[in-house]
Amino acid sequence: MDTHEKELVEASDAISNREFGKALRILQPLAEREVAGALGLLGVMYQLGEGVELNALKAVELLTRAMELGDGTSAHNLGTIYGMGLPGVAQDPEKSKLYYRKAKEMGAQFAPDAFYK
Repeated sequence: MDTHEKELVEASDAISNREFGKALRILQPLAEREVAGALGLLGVMYQLGEGVELNALKAVELLTRAMELGDGTSAHNLGTIYGMGLPGVAQDPEKSKLYYRKAKEMGAQFAPDAFYK
């Protein structure tokens, strides 16, 4: 496990334990260095309003960058945002399908194949 992986596990554990300040202290410097996993976790925090104010546009920005850097889970989370819609981001079933398919292509498949069609 490299340094970033250890830090990302620590941040993920902090989020699970609702220690959001700790998670932010770990994730923000990594996100500034464009660590995909950190961008993705931070994006989910903004998506859910966990430890930060819910901000769908910021979530989309962070998750998109994480996806561009190779994080398939972020593509899946983008699919969820567009599938459900959030304040400031309209529901868009076509975009949702696009991101879910992209997630599957990137190896982040969390449902049966039929879900991604």
